[in-house]
Amino acid sequence: MADAQAFLDAILEAPDDDAVRLVFSDWLDDQGEHERAEFIRVQIELARGVADVARRERLRRRERELLL
Repeated sequence: MADAQAFLDAILEAPDDDAVRLVFSDWLDDQGEHERAEFIRVQIELARGVADVARRERLRRRERELLL
């Protein structure tokens, strides 16, 4: 996949497949969009569930920071 739209299309085709999102986040890193890539990874980790309360709160805080 050569561009963001191709990744977004693939994500829409397989909405439950985190692997596509993770590959997209790697691609975003390669494009210099580090915060957007991190945001995707943070949301995936939160969605999978984080048992450690402190880690979960750090991720939630980081998610809010990245949204601003």
